[in-house]
Amino acid sequence: MTITPFNATVGEDAEPLLFIPRKGRKYRNGDFKHVCKQQPLPMHELPRYLTDTTVFPSWDAPTLWLGWIISSEDLLKIVEAHYPDSLMYSAGRPCLSSIHALPQSLRDEYHIEPELHECVDIAIVARPDAKRTTALSVGCSNVGVISLQTIEDIQNKFGLQRSPEWLLDGRDWQWTRRTYTVYDPVDPRERTVYTL
Repeated sequence: MTITPFNATVGEDAEPLLFIPRKGRKYRNGDFKHVCKQQPLPMHELPRYLTDTTVFPSWDAPTLWLGWIISSEDLLKIVEAHYPDSLMYSAGRPCLSSIHALPQSLRDEYHIEPELHECVDIAIVARPDAKRTTALSVGCSNVGVISLQTIEDIQNKFGLQRSPEWLLDGRDWQWTRRTYTVYDPVDPRERTVYTL
Protein backbone atom coordinates (compact mmCIF):
# COMPACT_ATOMS: atom_id res chain seq x y z
CA MET A 1 0.00 0.00 0.00
CA THR A 2 1.28 3.47 -0.91
CA ILE A 3 1.56 5.84 2.04
CA THR A 4 -0.23 9.13 1.42
CA PRO A 5 -1.17 12.00 3.76
CA PHE A 6 -4.65 10.48 3.95
CA ASN A 7 -3.63 7.10 5.37
CA ALA A 8 -0.43 7.98 7.26
CA THR A 9 -0.30 8.36 11.03
CA VAL A 10 2.14 10.01 13.42
CA GLY A 11 3.46 9.04 16.83
CA GLU A 12 2.82 6.24 19.26
CA ASP A 13 -0.91 6.96 19.35
CA ALA A 14 -1.14 6.73 15.53
CA GLU A 15 -2.59 10.24 15.22
CA PRO A 16 -3.73 11.19 11.71
CA LEU A 17 -1.81 13.95 9.95
CA LEU A 18 -2.92 17.54 10.24
CA PHE A 19 -5.22 19.20 7.71
CA ILE A 20 -6.65 16.10 6.04
CA PRO A 21 -10.37 15.74 5.16
CA ARG A 22 -12.73 14.28 7.72
CA LYS A 23 -13.69 11.38 5.47
CA GLY A 24 -11.76 9.87 2.63
CA ARG A 25 -9.32 11.54 0.27
CA LYS A 26 -11.48 14.36 -1.08
CA TYR A 27 -12.21 17.65 0.60
CA ARG A 28 -15.91 18.38 0.95
CA ASN A 29 -18.15 21.03 2.45
CA GLY A 30 -17.26 21.50 6.08
CA ASP A 31 -13.66 20.32 5.75
CA PHE A 32 -12.31 23.89 5.73
CA LYS A 33 -13.87 24.43 9.17
CA HIS A 34 -12.52 21.05 10.27
CA VAL A 35 -8.91 21.79 9.31
CA CYS A 36 -9.00 25.36 10.64
CA LYS A 37 -9.68 24.04 14.15
CA GLN A 38 -6.32 22.21 14.03
CA GLN A 39 -4.33 25.44 14.17
CA PRO A 40 -2.56 27.74 15.07
CA LEU A 41 0.53 25.70 15.85
CA PRO A 42 3.21 26.92 18.28
CA MET A 43 6.28 28.41 16.64
CA HIS A 44 8.63 25.53 17.45
CA GLU A 45 6.11 22.70 16.86
CA LEU A 46 5.63 22.56 13.10
CA PRO A 47 5.65 18.86 12.08
CA ARG A 48 8.40 17.92 9.64
CA TYR A 49 5.93 16.39 7.18
CA LEU A 50 4.51 19.89 6.54
CA THR A 51 7.87 21.27 5.34
CA ASP A 52 9.86 18.30 4.01
CA THR A 53 8.77 17.40 0.48
CA THR A 54 10.54 14.03 0.68
CA VAL A 55 8.07 12.69 3.27
CA PHE A 56 5.25 12.55 0.69
CA PRO A 57 6.98 13.08 -2.69
CA SER A 58 3.75 13.09 -4.70
CA TRP A 59 1.93 15.55 -2.45
CA ASP A 60 2.15 19.22 -1.53
CA ALA A 61 1.26 20.08 2.06
CA PRO A 62 -0.93 23.06 2.90
CA THR A 63 0.91 26.36 3.26
CA LEU A 64 1.37 27.77 6.74
CA TRP A 65 2.62 31.22 7.69
CA LEU A 66 4.58 32.00 10.85
CA GLY A 67 3.26 35.28 12.16
CA TRP A 68 0.69 37.25 14.07
CA ILE A 69 -2.96 37.76 13.20
CA ILE A 70 -3.32 41.53 12.93
CA SER A 71 -6.33 43.26 11.40
CA SER A 72 -5.79 45.47 8.37
CA GLU A 73 -6.75 48.50 10.45
CA ASP A 74 -4.11 47.67 13.09
CA LEU A 75 -1.52 47.05 10.36
CA LEU A 76 -2.29 50.54 9.05
CA LYS A 77 -1.68 51.94 12.56
CA ILE A 78 1.72 50.19 12.58
CA VAL A 79 2.61 51.78 9.22
CA GLU A 80 1.43 55.20 10.48
CA ALA A 81 3.52 54.91 13.66
CA HIS A 82 6.71 53.37 12.26
CA TYR A 83 6.83 54.02 8.49
CA PRO A 84 4.89 57.25 7.82
CA ASP A 85 6.82 57.85 4.58
CA SER A 86 5.15 54.69 3.18
CA LEU A 87 1.63 56.02 3.64
CA MET A 88 -0.59 56.62 0.63
CA TYR A 89 -3.49 59.04 0.92
CA SER A 90 -6.96 59.40 -0.53
CA ALA A 91 -9.09 62.46 0.24
CA GLY A 92 -6.52 63.46 2.86
CA ARG A 93 -6.75 60.19 4.79
CA PRO A 94 -4.30 57.25 4.86
CA CYS A 95 -5.34 54.43 2.50
CA LEU A 96 -5.66 50.89 3.79
CA SER A 97 -3.55 49.78 0.83
CA SER A 98 -0.57 51.42 2.61
CA ILE A 99 -0.19 48.20 4.61
CA HIS A 100 1.32 46.52 1.55
CA ALA A 101 4.43 48.70 1.95
CA LEU A 102 5.11 47.21 5.41
CA PRO A 103 6.78 43.97 4.25
CA GLN A 104 9.29 45.80 2.03
CA SER A 105 10.01 48.30 4.81
CA LEU A 106 10.79 45.40 7.17
CA ARG A 107 12.92 43.60 4.55
CA ASP A 108 14.96 46.76 4.05
CA GLU A 109 15.27 47.69 7.72
CA TYR A 110 16.32 44.22 8.86
CA HIS A 111 18.34 43.29 5.74
CA ILE A 112 16.32 40.15 5.06
CA GLU A 113 18.06 37.81 2.61
CA PRO A 114 16.41 37.84 -0.84
CA GLU A 115 15.62 34.11 -0.66
CA LEU A 116 13.51 34.82 2.46
CA HIS A 117 11.69 37.92 1.16
CA GLU A 118 8.53 35.87 0.59
CA CYS A 119 8.45 35.04 4.32
CA VAL A 120 7.98 38.69 5.34
CA ASP A 121 4.55 39.52 4.01
CA ILE A 122 0.95 40.41 4.70
CA ALA A 123 -0.63 36.97 4.40
CA ILE A 124 -4.28 36.02 4.15
CA VAL A 125 -4.71 33.32 6.78
CA ALA A 126 -7.52 31.26 8.24
CA ARG A 127 -8.50 31.73 11.85
CA PRO A 128 -9.54 28.70 13.95
CA ASP A 129 -13.19 29.75 13.40
CA ALA A 130 -12.62 29.42 9.60
CA LYS A 131 -12.83 33.16 8.93
CA ARG A 132 -10.09 34.66 6.77
CA THR A 133 -8.03 37.59 8.03
CA THR A 134 -4.67 39.29 7.63
CA ALA A 135 -1.43 38.38 9.37
CA LEU A 136 2.05 39.83 9.46
CA SER A 137 4.27 36.90 8.54
CA VAL A 138 7.95 36.23 9.25
CA GLY A 139 8.07 32.66 7.95
CA CYS A 140 6.47 30.33 5.43
CA SER A 141 6.37 26.54 5.57
CA ASN A 142 7.31 26.37 1.86
CA VAL A 143 10.26 28.76 2.09
CA GLY A 144 11.74 29.12 5.58
CA VAL A 145 11.89 31.48 8.53
CA ILE A 146 13.86 34.67 9.10
CA SER A 147 16.30 34.74 12.04
CA LEU A 148 14.89 34.36 15.54
CA GLN A 149 16.66 37.57 16.59
CA THR A 150 14.94 39.51 13.81
CA ILE A 151 11.58 37.99 14.75
CA GLU A 152 12.13 39.09 18.35
CA ASP A 153 13.18 42.59 17.20
CA ILE A 154 10.02 42.96 15.09
CA GLN A 155 7.86 41.64 17.93
CA ASN A 156 9.37 44.15 20.36
CA LYS A 157 9.25 47.07 17.90
CA PHE A 158 5.52 46.65 17.29
CA GLY A 159 4.66 45.67 20.89
CA LEU A 160 3.28 42.27 19.90
CA GLN A 161 2.56 40.43 23.15
CA ARG A 162 2.48 36.85 21.87
CA SER A 163 5.08 34.84 20.01
CA PRO A 164 4.30 34.22 16.35
CA GLU A 165 2.35 31.06 15.53
CA TRP A 166 1.95 28.88 12.44
CA LEU A 167 -1.27 29.92 10.71
CA LEU A 168 -3.00 28.07 7.89
CA ASP A 169 -3.06 29.89 4.55
CA GLY A 170 -6.52 31.19 3.68
CA ARG A 171 -6.35 29.82 0.13
CA ASP A 172 -3.77 27.00 0.06
CA TRP A 173 -5.15 25.00 3.00
CA GLN A 174 -5.42 21.51 1.45
CA TRP A 175 -3.09 18.64 0.68
CA THR A 176 -2.81 18.53 -3.12
CA ARG A 177 -1.30 16.16 -5.68
CA ARG A 178 1.99 17.47 -6.97
CA THR A 179 1.98 18.29 -10.66
CA TYR A 180 4.78 19.16 -13.05
CA THR A 181 4.41 21.09 -16.27
CA VAL A 182 6.77 20.38 -19.14
CA TYR A 183 6.87 22.90 -21.98
CA ASP A 184 7.65 21.95 -25.56
CA PRO A 185 11.01 23.57 -26.50
CA VAL A 186 9.79 24.23 -30.05
CA ASP A 187 6.40 25.70 -29.16
CA PRO A 188 6.21 27.03 -25.56
CA ARG A 189 2.42 27.23 -25.85
CA GLU A 190 2.32 23.43 -25.98
CA ARG A 191 2.68 21.84 -22.59
CA THR A 192 2.16 18.52 -20.84
CA VAL A 193 1.06 18.33 -17.21
CA TYR A 194 2.12 15.30 -15.18
CA THR A 195 0.53 14.35 -11.90
CA LEU A 196 2.60 12.16 -9.63
